[in-house]
Amino acid sequence: MAPSLHPVCPSLDRALRIGRSLSRRPNGTRTAADRHPQAELRKTVTRDALVLDYQPRHCLRTGDLLAVEAILRWPMRRLGSATGPNLPTTPDRGLARMLSELVLHAACAEAKTWARPDIRISVKLLGPQLSSEDLCRQVRTALAQTGLPPESLEIAIPEQLAFRLDDDAATAFAGLRDIGVNLLLDEFGHAVASLVALRDLPLTALKCDRLMLRGLPTDHEALALTRAVIETSHAIGLSVCADGVDQGRQRATLEALGLDEGQGMIFSPPLPTAEMRLYLQRLR
Repeated sequence: MAPSLHPVCPSLDRALRIGRSLSRRPNGTRTAADRHPQAELRKTVTRDALVLDYQPRHCLRTGDLLAVEAILRWPMRRLGSATGPNLPTTPDRGLARMLSELVLHAACAEAKTWARPDIRISVKLLGPQLSSEDLCRQVRTALAQTGLPPESLEIAIPEQLAFRLDDDAATAFAGLRDIGVNLLLDEFGHAVASLVALRDLPLTALKCDRLMLRGLPTDHEALALTRAVIETSHAIGLSVCADGVDQGRQRATLEALGLDEGQGMIFSPPLPTAEMRLYLQRLR
């Protein structure tokens, strides 16, 4: 029987940060409560028990489905609440690699079953411990083993990670673009980033964090900021999407500003695999 699942998954980046903070405790001490989630997560990964849900992303102008984000979920019964003290910690590089490979391969394999090469599957980069060599190898392997076209895969790079890339990582991302993989800057606006710096990344798209949309359409400052991000991104050849498009007035405002794609409750919540397949069938 499949374990119960928590409705929202924390990012592995957050888990990694917590893991590193634990490792800096005096004398490297850890409590049994600290060790338990780590061991449980390893068991979950090694038995392929993690689950992916999928959230659609639509064109604001036409309503067409353009992309689907793969969302990782933790089995709550074993790993505890995502926001509670039992958040799983993954300071182990090998475990991070196993988890990222599992998620990438599962997402590509599922997208291949849709037989919709026009719909991108978006997979978030899972953590700063993943080296550029690992990323290139994992992407190429997943595409080769599943048969998914590179153009149907989108790698989402969290903003806080993207602007700290070294030269090797930047070269690796450029290599992924060369074979046709899409690169999206995720969670833009969640941290402090420079719009000018976007020119130095081999991106195809940018996704605004839901925090940027807070206050739309009545907050004039939020409106001005969103307009600036969209216009600047378009000027350097990037499409722009936004997370957290939950209201009709919000969608209308973003469409008027020129936003390309929206993801949020106005379209669909994250869906389990079977429901995502039905969603696709209804759109045919």
